Amino acid sequence: MSTSGDYRAALVLAAAIAGASMLSGCATRAHEDGSVEHHWNAREDAAYRQYLADQHLEYRDFSSLAPKEQRAYWEWRDHHAG
Repeated sequence: MSTSGDYRAALVLAAAIAGASMLSGCATRAHEDGSVEHHWNAREDAAYRQYLADQHLEYRDFSSLAPKEQRAYWEWRDHHAG
């Protein structure tokens, strides 16, 4: 597959994951290897709220965050497994 094809495949995967999370009301994280973890549940919500407290941020629904803000949370989350 060409580089252009790789890019399109990654874009389709990202769109599918984003669409599924919007429809199901939960967020997940996809890794480059295709694995998905961090299903949004009460435990993930508690971790998100801890992240907001640690960062001195006011609560905002995760789905309303910009992609850059969501990535910042997932990076924090990867280092604060619980």
